[in-house]
Amino acid sequence: MVEQLMAFVLTCVVVVLVPGPDFALVLKNAPRGPGAAARTALGIMVGNTILALLAVLGVTALLGASEVIGNVIRISGAAYLLYLGTRALLEAFGRSHSKPTASAPRFGFQGHSPFLQGMVSNLLNPKVAVFYLSLFPQFNLAPLPPLGQHALMAGIFLLTALAWYFVLVHALRKISTALARPRVNRIITGGSGTVLIGVGGTILSKSLASA
Repeated sequence: MVEQLMAFVLTCVVVVLVPGPDFALVLKNAPRGPGAAARTALGIMVGNTILALLAVLGVTALLGASEVIGNVIRISGAAYLLYLGTRALLEAFGRSHSKPTASAPRFGFQGHSPFLQGMVSNLLNPKVAVFYLSLFPQFNLAPLPPLGQHALMAGIFLLTALAWYFVLVHALRKISTALARPRVNRIITGGSGTVLIGVGGTILSKSLASA
């Protein structure tokens, strides 16, 4: 069990550290103020927690067994990433671009809310769903029962993700002054928007091809 557990922890670290749409979203919102990245990360962790609970209860597996539902989720996630990426490019290079402020609503459900962006992006992130569906069955943590195994693995993954976002947000706070500079802001926002569009476009093309 110890060897399996260590292998799973290492897998979690790799999965969390590999840059994806969640990372790009945190980076995109960082120039909006010191707290924007933290609120985005909090939304991502809320989404992670919801998906973890669904995985433990077996709901994720049931949804993954339906090809139609899986495609709908992937296409919805791709469309949302494309939307966020397009908005980021408009913010970075559009005529209405202005210096970001830290007065954005904290936990409101407006489209501009970093918290909501992080939560929705994570809930529709195929990488997280695939992680729960494909990797959980690969590890055997006996003598724990299946439910206990899934709960333990979900908890480890959440703690790993939480530690990573804590380090990331802390690092971004250290350079918040530099991030607020117009030129740096444009580069980061535009680059993050390009990544979001690239990831969303890739997911969309693959989903439509398999539909």
